[in-house]
Amino acid sequence: MKKRLQRLRERLREPKWRHGRLSAALLGGFALMCILLVVGIQALEDHYGWERDLSFNAYTTTGEQTQDVLERLEREVNLYLLYQGTEEAELWQVLKRYDALSPLVTAQTTDIAQNPGFLSLYEGDSDHTPQAGTVVVDCPDTGRYRLLDYTDFQTVGYDISLGEFVVEGLAYEKELTEAIAYVAQDDVPTMGVLSGHGELTLEALEAMVSFLRSNGYDSREVSLLSGDTLDGVDVLLLACPQKDLTDEETQALSDYAQQGGSLLVLRDYTDPVGGMPNYLSLLNSYGVTPLEGVVVAGAEDTGSYYQEQIYLLPYMQELDMTLNLLSAGMDVLLMPGACAFETSQANDNSLAVAAVLKTGPNAYVRNVQDGSPTIDRQPDDISGELAVAVYANRMHYNGNVSRLFAVGNSTMFTDEYAYQVSYVEEFLITLMGELAPNATASLDIMVPAAFRPAMTAGSLTAGVALVVALPLVIVLLALCVLLPRRNR
Repeated sequence: MKKRLQRLRERLREPKWRHGRLSAALLGGFALMCILLVVGIQALEDHYGWERDLSFNAYTTTGEQTQDVLERLEREVNLYLLYQGTEEAELWQVLKRYDALSPLVTAQTTDIAQNPGFLSLYEGDSDHTPQAGTVVVDCPDTGRYRLLDYTDFQTVGYDISLGEFVVEGLAYEKELTEAIAYVAQDDVPTMGVLSGHGELTLEALEAMVSFLRSNGYDSREVSLLSGDTLDGVDVLLLACPQKDLTDEETQALSDYAQQGGSLLVLRDYTDPVGGMPNYLSLLNSYGVTPLEGVVVAGAEDTGSYYQEQIYLLPYMQELDMTLNLLSAGMDVLLMPGACAFETSQANDNSLAVAAVLKTGPNAYVRNVQDGSPTIDRQPDDISGELAVAVYANRMHYNGNVSRLFAVGNSTMFTDEYAYQVSYVEEFLITLMGELAPNATASLDIMVPAAFRPAMTAGSLTAGVALVVALPLVIVLLALCVLLPRRNR
């Protein structure tokens, strides 16, 4: 054995090994180690998502809510990134991170140019169609899917200096996590739309229904007159009824409320007030009474209306449900032609009522039914700070809590223009989360900024001191070196 080792050492000392083959072997071994290291690190990233996101907004980093949703996931969810030519690298990095976080989530790319039949599997809706740049979130077990595009992943805000809406944040995590929770859950929160009393039709409510559908809410028409029930309805929408409820319908709504059902009431100033005792008694049971007439902002309250005094810009009140919107500056809503409400708890300890949206202090209610052709203030008009949206919750004898939100304007929810120029989308999602807190699919996930904030000038003291100190230090060092040499 010793002879063999001695013979090997002697051969390795030969020049051809010392300067040729040994160097090549060492170089090859080092290269192989580097390749294995790279492959191993990539495998760890693919399986465990260990790569650190050092971007300024950490757009691929996920938080505790996402971790919780993925840990509770019981069904397989597929994420398809549709592309044509090349996929969007930033979005693909996000999807790969979701793939690594859960064994039930699979991310893959699909070239729609080579696989055009894939598009026929997902019809989309008026707001979303499958196209390049779209992410399809699909759960085969439930048969539900969501389409997400760049409009979902970008949040916008109003830039006062530019006078227009600009991109502010990237909502990758929020939208993807909510979509995964929606497609994989057993029961989807449902909004019922009451019909049979001259209410707004589903066609007229398309903007509202489509937006809620894209955010994880189903909707269906409910006709109690035709024998439909309120089973499975989390929020019941009463959209501007023109005829009164029957006694049987009133009882059905009372039973629904006692089981914890919530009501969303839309009213316009043209809707009747008189001749609807059952409908009014339903609102009164929540301490809400509609006022007849159109709300006109006071001319001196310049911040409470837009151009015309009947185009209200109401003031959002500080409540638990509105704090996040107020802190984010998302409190601009447009209400053209609104009506107002009176509120009263009447010493009812089981009822809580609060105004959510109010006018300025000099607004008034102009009753256009009195035959006067003008909207100018009249002596007998109700005036002051008026409530144009009210939230109430009632505790029932069985311990269930039912909720009601009444807003004096339907246009803010049904007109697509309102969705473009105001924060009605954020307000509506917040509202649905309040009316159906146990069924909502919306998550409170912070949206990181889309662009790095511009540098701003702060205190100049430290900068000036640094600029002055550097040359002084150099001079002192030079003196330390030169002074000992001056007498040489």
